[in-house]
Amino acid sequence: MTNERPSTFRWIYAAGAIILVLITIFAVTFAVQEHNDRVLSDEITGTASELQDTGARITSIRDADMKDMNDYIRAYSEIAPLLDDYDRHLQRITDLYNEAHERDRRLLRVERLYMRPQLTNWENMSEILDIARALNKVFRQEASVVQNMALIPEPERMQFWHEQFLPLEVQEKALRARMLIVGQRMSPSEQ
Repeated sequence: MTNERPSTFRWIYAAGAIILVLITIFAVTFAVQEHNDRVLSDEITGTASELQDTGARITSIRDADMKDMNDYIRAYSEIAPLLDDYDRHLQRITDLYNEAHERDRRLLRVERLYMRPQLTNWENMSEILDIARALNKVFRQEASVVQNMALIPEPERMQFWHEQFLPLEVQEKALRARMLIVGQRMSPSEQ
């Protein structure tokens, strides 16, 4: 009977030590994941801000009161370099969102214990990024059309404008309206 008691205590101590080690591993894992998520979130926020700033500059130039074809030619010559910045920021934020989405889908996520996944956020952001890519493509096409228009004689510009630029402008307005609708579907916590 005296041999049994120390053996039982050893098992209790061993089980307690194992539980303590597991709790420590869980806490360290949680802390690392929380830190990585915070860093990624900060990076997404910064890149989104840069993307919005560049988009706002493009939009302000694009939406300025242009009175003649030369105003459009001047405006699109300013927009062209901004489109490269916009592309870079758009690609970066797409990569960051894909990384964050992959993290959320992982099996071993500590935050699953206290947070529910934001599935609508991923769907809405994916749609917004798709629309932003399409809008950027239309802006590039518009810039190309305006550059080509600058090369043709003045009397032919109006017909070229109606045939080449106006259909792109219709696409642009439809994409902007769609982005506004998708953006309004997102709750403030998702943005």
